[in-house]
Amino acid sequence: MAPIQIKHSLPGRLRLHARALRRRPQACRLAVEFLQSIDGVLWVRCNPAIGGLVLAFRPAELTPERIIQALGGLWGLNAPARCRPAKPPAGQAPACPACQSDSADLEQADISTPRRRFLSIGAVLAVTALRSRLLGAVVAQGLFSPLGLIAAAFALPLAAKGLRELLKGRPGLDSLLGGACLAAALSGQAMAALEILFIDSGAEWLRAWVTQRSRRAIAEILEITSHHTFMIVDGVEVEVAVEAVQPGDVVVVHGGEKIPVDGVVVEGHALLDESSINGRAELADRSAGDQVFAGTMARQGVVKIRAQRVGDQTYLARILALVESSLQNRAPVEQVADRLGRATMRLGLTATALTLLLTGSFWRAFSVLLVMACPCATVLAASSALSMAINNAARRRVLIKGGRYLEELSQTRVICFDKTGTLTDTQPILREIFSYCELDDDQIVELAHAAELHQHHPIAGAIQREAARRGLRRREHAVCQYHLGRGVEAKVAGQDILVGNHKLMEQCGVDVEPARRDALHMTDRGRTVLYLARDGHLAALLAISNRTRPEAPAMLAGLRRLGFERIAMITGDELCTARGLADELGMDVCCYSVMPEEKAELVRAERQRGGKVVMVGDGINDALALAEADVGLAMGAGGSELAIEAADIAMVDDNLASVVFVCALSRQTMRVIGQNFWIATGSNIGGLILGALGLLSPVAAGMLHMAHTAGVLANSARLLRFAPPALATPEQPGPEPVVAPSAAPATDNELAA
Repeated sequence: MAPIQIKHSLPGRLRLHARALRRRPQACRLAVEFLQSIDGVLWVRCNPAIGGLVLAFRPAELTPERIIQALGGLWGLNAPARCRPAKPPAGQAPACPACQSDSADLEQADISTPRRRFLSIGAVLAVTALRSRLLGAVVAQGLFSPLGLIAAAFALPLAAKGLRELLKGRPGLDSLLGGACLAAALSGQAMAALEILFIDSGAEWLRAWVTQRSRRAIAEILEITSHHTFMIVDGVEVEVAVEAVQPGDVVVVHGGEKIPVDGVVVEGHALLDESSINGRAELADRSAGDQVFAGTMARQGVVKIRAQRVGDQTYLARILALVESSLQNRAPVEQVADRLGRATMRLGLTATALTLLLTGSFWRAFSVLLVMACPCATVLAASSALSMAINNAARRRVLIKGGRYLEELSQTRVICFDKTGTLTDTQPILREIFSYCELDDDQIVELAHAAELHQHHPIAGAIQREAARRGLRRREHAVCQYHLGRGVEAKVAGQDILVGNHKLMEQCGVDVEPARRDALHMTDRGRTVLYLARDGHLAALLAISNRTRPEAPAMLAGLRRLGFERIAMITGDELCTARGLADELGMDVCCYSVMPEEKAELVRAERQRGGKVVMVGDGINDALALAEADVGLAMGAGGSELAIEAADIAMVDDNLASVVFVCALSRQTMRVIGQNFWIATGSNIGGLILGALGLLSPVAAGMLHMAHTAGVLANSARLLRFAPPALATPEQPGPEPVVAPSAAPATDNELAA
């Protein structure tokens, strides 16, 4: 048996992981009951999705070692379970919300049972086909033949499940499939019964596999902080495990390290990468008195932080827990195949009873029953089309995690986009150069590059890439001093060069008034302004921003042609940056300066109005909104693993044309399913009439079944060749965007047209 792991431990609280509990709800219930019976245990929660146990206990009465030893005894180990301590991230999400999920959904994630069933039925079909076709043997298909008994054995669990559905007054596809398989076996059509069971088990295996893969990253939780940190103890920096940090402790974070706690800076100055929280590409300048969050990265500088929330209580950990809870508590969407199956079942049973009543002929009634009791075409009407569409999307590097999302996507009319990493590139570029001296653009870039030569700031990277693009010679600086949060001062070829913001210029006495109008214009367009001074005089102004993806305008035009009525941008960026891009792309709605949970609130507010919403994003800060939306689309390149797993559809590359493709594919798939429904239903009705009139023998009914099944498959196969629509750049800009300053759903921040 797998060892028990201590994932997190605090006085009176313990989080364990045991593979023996994973995807085993009954084992989890037994473990919870057993632990609750131990004196000193206050409460226990178990999450079968990840095999996790969380419990609170009285430290004076129990120790983690005694608890682990008790669990070892429960599972029949001769010795106490081997404890293999793990070093969990401080931002590990609390199990409590996820532990309250319904175990019925988790049972569907058990992939082993449907896999064994699918492979076993496939083996039987393969052996039978080899015997009949290669060896010429006659294969008996009667109920009491070996093949008939095998078919009945595989059909009985499905029939029993269908019977339970009928008794509850909720007949579904299982009722129809179970009855169809038993009827086929009784009538000497064991191969037909096995074909139906093979299709059903394959679909069940696929659903279980997708469910398991979709939750894997959530179950194992991202390591969003380091395992160790430095804490001030008696005035000395001491390296400690992150789980040892308590609220009120002071931790020290150096450049290149992740912040392990939520807290307030009490001393120091640093530039932080907060993109995991708010999605902003620009580094944030943080000093004494500023709030900081776990999971953000200190790029430069050193800060001392007084911890306010640690471990499971940090902001990012709670966001991760909400994502997991949202994934496991989605309202179920009825599958198209279930609706078709119920309709076929009602029609088949009614027609069989009426035929027997009106004609008094058992054989006519049996022919009608056989036509309606082999619902492969009805079952395949939806599943084959969805499978073909998912296969086509996969070949174009788009992962669709289930047919239900294609169905929901076809019904959406509102789509929301994150900005950075989705509509724009993640790396800033040098947009414009304004010269206020005799130097040309190449000379200005060359000087700026020499000053920023050894810097790792994203803005310095933009200058370095521009110098490489222009093929400029590399010039070294003699002296270089970096001013945190302001810029850099260097000596280049005997000249004093300053490259930085207006604070650095004021600090060094450089007059920036000649560039004031240009700077205001660039700031209004959402661009970062960088000044370059030479020997104490302003030389140039550099405008830097993230590049809008070139396919973005054509993508938005394609979405409007598909029927999307409202296109919104929801971003953590500030007003000027967000509004500039919204103006450029013609967005209907622009919401800026929003935090991750506020993004989810905006999506939720739109859903409550009765409209289905698509959310497109790429980062951790988008994960909760992706999970809240009816359909979440995650951009793959540069995106976080959490966003990929929280989304319903994941695009492996970062080509926005894939958004239009998958939206068009969903609509085409629903059209094909409708056509398949009429093919299946029309042929069933025709066979029903012929059988009732005595013009269709049981053998001919089987042939009809094969013919309309082939017709449905052929129609669905057209989706394999479905190509994304050509994108054309719009001739006219879209409507003037509505700019909202905050994200409270009760204010103007709602997605209002």
